[in-house]
Amino acid sequence: MFERSVSMVAVILAGLVIAATMAAAQPMGEELTRLAEEGEALFRQKCSTCHTLGGGDKPTGPDLAGVTERRDRQWLASFIQDPDKLFKAKDPLATQLLQQYNNLKMPSFGLEPAQIEALLIHLAHLDEAAHHPPPGKAPQTTGDPVRGARLYTGEAAFANGGAPCLACHGMTGFGLAGGANYGPDLTGMFENFGDEGIADILKSLPFPSMEPIYATRPLTDAEQADLRAFFAQATGAPVAKDGLLFAEALSGVALLLAVVLLFGRERLRGVRRSLVNRVQSQGGELR
Repeated sequence: MFERSVSMVAVILAGLVIAATMAAAQPMGEELTRLAEEGEALFRQKCSTCHTLGGGDKPTGPDLAGVTERRDRQWLASFIQDPDKLFKAKDPLATQLLQQYNNLKMPSFGLEPAQIEALLIHLAHLDEAAHHPPPGKAPQTTGDPVRGARLYTGEAAFANGGAPCLACHGMTGFGLAGGANYGPDLTGMFENFGDEGIADILKSLPFPSMEPIYATRPLTDAEQADLRAFFAQATGAPVAKDGLLFAEALSGVALLLAVVLLFGRERLRGVRRSLVNRVQSQGGELR
């Protein structure tokens, strides 16, 4: 009996030691507030485009309120650090999220371990940032789908010099349908993400392939609105064309090249025939 009591006391003491060690490892007081605020700034900069904190799931990603209680902390850190690594490894949870959110992959932001820790602390202690209310969203402007189509194809240039969407993305029934395949087909863009989701994506263009193109060439508010209107109108049906679009321009270039090649070939034949006649009249041979 005595030995059993001693064993129980030892277990309790060991538990207290472990708990004290874990508590010591967790920031407290001013340090906790500082890290939570740092994580809050990172969330607004990197995450708020696709995620909310208590606002419900978005077409671009799940609500992250309480995520540190639902998910293993080490898994969260690994996913934040390099989500593509988990996608390639067929991690069950990462695969589930990918399927749930229309195969929209979370990009890797190249965060340092200390930044990831601050972000996780913010997610675990949202009350620490309660005195910093998020800025209110400006009302979305109504766009022009015709101008959005021109921006999509490149007939109208983006104000800051970014590449047109059609350079990387195809869209069924419009322009070079399926001809561009560097990025995903955008035919179902509006159906998959809705107006709010598209607005979030166009605002930050957070994906690795887009970052070098648009990081210093962001879309203006008007351009974002026009493209949103275009995607809404283009879903599942061809968009009314306005002016000479990219496909017609490419067809014109191809026709011009064909004409040049045809007449160029005839001219070369004429030059060769003249040379042959000159050599033969001089009694020579053409080698």
